[in-house]
Amino acid sequence: MSGTWTSQNKVLPGAYINFLTNAALSITPGDRGTVVLLQEMSVGVAGDIYTVTTSANDYPTGITTADKRLVNETLKGAKIVLVYNLGTGHTAGALDTALAALKTVNFNTLCYPYDGTDYVANKSAIVTWIEALRSDDGVKAQVILANQTADDESVVNVTNGVVLSDGTTLTPAQTTAWVAGITAGAGINQSNTGKIYSGAVDVSPRMTKSEMEAAITAGKFIFKVDSAQNVTAVYDINSLTSTTVDKGEVFKKNRVIRTIDGINSDIVEIFESNYIGKINNSNDGRAILRSSLIDYFKELQRLSAIQNFTADDVKASTGTDRDAVVIDCYVQPVDSVEKIYITVNLA
Repeated sequence: MSGTWTSQNKVLPGAYINFLTNAALSITPGDRGTVVLLQEMSVGVAGDIYTVTTSANDYPTGITTADKRLVNETLKGAKIVLVYNLGTGHTAGALDTALAALKTVNFNTLCYPYDGTDYVANKSAIVTWIEALRSDDGVKAQVILANQTADDESVVNVTNGVVLSDGTTLTPAQTTAWVAGITAGAGINQSNTGKIYSGAVDVSPRMTKSEMEAAITAGKFIFKVDSAQNVTAVYDINSLTSTTVDKGEVFKKNRVIRTIDGINSDIVEIFESNYIGKINNSNDGRAILRSSLIDYFKELQRLSAIQNFTADDVKASTGTDRDAVVIDCYVQPVDSVEKIYITVNLA
């Protein structure tokens, strides 16, 4: 178990991680690339999940080209697409059932490719769900939505569409599939700024320079046609616009969020696999854990995910309870000019 904490009051054993500005970032890069696509399907059973890759799939019999269109866009960046069948004309109840089931599924991004007045409540429910998943359950993933002003680093807000080479125009809701794929597929040391949208030939609608600047300021993920006539992502940002002392400008960058999320997942895995219940909460035991974290951060630095790291940036001390350890880390993401502060409460 994991999650965030404000006081040392956790009951379940696990790694509890807070990420605060003026500090930090991560541990060993994990394997990314999995997208959950919540989609209405013309065939199959509502509630079923189909696993699709570029080389194999378990689609139901009778799958149509239309059913596969958004999956194909997602696979332009993702390794694995988990297609959750919402049925036809899905309801709020169908979405609630899906979100409950997905709490035990491992994924990097979730895509809900619907927009308009009929879906406002559903999109808001997804935002509430991902915020709780990140803070309460420690599951570090992002959701990709269209025209959703969430003001939250866990939500990527896509607001324009593209025209494909076959003449098909994809709406902002449909292009969330591609954004979900490249966001899941990008490594913790990679940015999608300037990423070319394979198969796209134009943006719908095109935006002026001032319109693009206004959109970026408002936390919108948008596209443009660059000087080489490629359709590209303008800026790899999420919907966060309001910053605080604890959550600064760097949290707007999806690359930084990927690094932070990677740290969370890796620390939890390292702690639970190698240390929980296996070493003493003594000076020697904490020194072993600290040494592992130092090695991990050095690897992140080698991968150019972080920079300016030294061993002094990791400190281990006893927590309030006798079986608790508090790890303080100061790590600077390569995408940032400042260090972010991580407090990790291991209990």
